[in-house]
Amino acid sequence: MNLKKATLIAFFLLIAVISFTKIAPWAGDPANHKHSIEQTDEKISTVMTLSAGAAGTSATLSLLPGDMCTPIAEQLAELAKYFMVILSALYLEKFLISLSGYIAFSVLIPAACIVICAAVLLGKKTWYNVAGKIAFLGLIIFIIVPASVKLSDMVYKTQADSVNSAVEEYNDLDIEGEAEGGIFSELTSITSNTVDKVTSFLSSLLETLAVMLVTTCIIPILVLVILFWIVKAIFSSNVLTIDPDSLERLTKKLD
Repeated sequence: MNLKKATLIAFFLLIAVISFTKIAPWAGDPANHKHSIEQTDEKISTVMTLSAGAAGTSATLSLLPGDMCTPIAEQLAELAKYFMVILSALYLEKFLISLSGYIAFSVLIPAACIVICAAVLLGKKTWYNVAGKIAFLGLIIFIIVPASVKLSDMVYKTQADSVNSAVEEYNDLDIEGEAEGGIFSELTSITSNTVDKVTSFLSSLLETLAVMLVTTCIIPILVLVILFWIVKAIFSSNVLTIDPDSLERLTKKLD
């Protein structure tokens, strides 16, 4: 192995070491993603409040005599399930904010550098193309989650008032009833005013659920689909290839 190859191998090994030991810990540190994590935590708190509110209100209504509130109670119970799905998606998003960067710079970027070193050592020019695509895939993974969170936040802020309104309606919701058969009776019927409040709360929950589904599920899925399309286009074409002649010119400059 001549000096040029040794220099080039040492250069890319150094990049791999720096990526693994310095950049990966920085990219995976939650402190460096504080804003995105705080935004996600706010959504988690809101979803937990509304999920508990829907489940609690449903349970209270189901205890009342008669069937007048049964459809509302069933609808609220169903909404509580959907909010749990959204809550799971938000926790996954929170974990991926830090994890995606760590995977990119601790696995994919060093792997690309090692492939280049092997290509230089073994003279496999086609491996340069593979290395370039692996490196680009790592950068996409690093960027895609923060970009998805940012796009979701932009959409969420346009509907934040309706979400906050649902939370306020839940905080103000007080299921009141009127006694039947005297003060010692355990049977209580819900008042028409309370029915209106619960119905309004149900309407707000439906609107909030739509907003949350779009911002936490649909937008990330669309971004992921775009990611797969980009990766497929890159790996099935000759773009983002590393020119062996360029590497040779680099070694001449290093000599």
